[in-house]
Amino acid sequence: MNDRSVEANPAGLAAGAAALDRRGFLRRAAGGSAAIALASLLPAGCAADYPQARSDGVTLRALSEKEYAALRAAAEALLADVPVPPARVAATIDSELALIGDPVRADMKTVLGLVEHLTFLSGRLRRFTDLSVPARLSYLEGWARSRFNLRRAAFQALKAFVFFFAYSENATRALTGFPGPWPERAQIPAYPVDFGEIS
Repeated sequence: MNDRSVEANPAGLAAGAAALDRRGFLRRAAGGSAAIALASLLPAGCAADYPQARSDGVTLRALSEKEYAALRAAAEALLADVPVPPARVAATIDSELALIGDPVRADMKTVLGLVEHLTFLSGRLRRFTDLSVPARLSYLEGWARSRFNLRRAAFQALKAFVFFFAYSENATRALTGFPGPWPERAQIPAYPVDFGEIS
């Protein structure tokens, strides 16, 4: 799912991420409280089932190993043609969630748990992280088109995080046409400023 309109307009990424403010996003969607309650009943997952963070050499700050694995798997599906490693995107999001804190962090953790375990609702017998990349993308597209506002909101939040931090990477400039920040394009000479006597 490569959103060409987003690729052509990287400023749209910031707008999408800005919508995820400190009030969280699940609590504002119909059924958000029920989703949070459901997520609390999901299994935590053992480390042997989710070795991705350790194999990537990532020290997690906000997410569990299962949540990191689900986020990395989502990035692999959403960024199929984007020259940014999904592991780096997932690690960056983990660091940012640690800085942002709750309720955004708690909401994203809930979304990742639901995405990982609710595959049976679309007729799949395996967890999200065990699906092939095309199957993951198809599954996420189902969330995007869902008649339930909660699933659409969860998908948009996940996509906004993944796209924002992926397209912030310099490697995507060829896709977006972003020439780089002005200090890279203009040399402004430094000159002394006389502030007068300091008493």
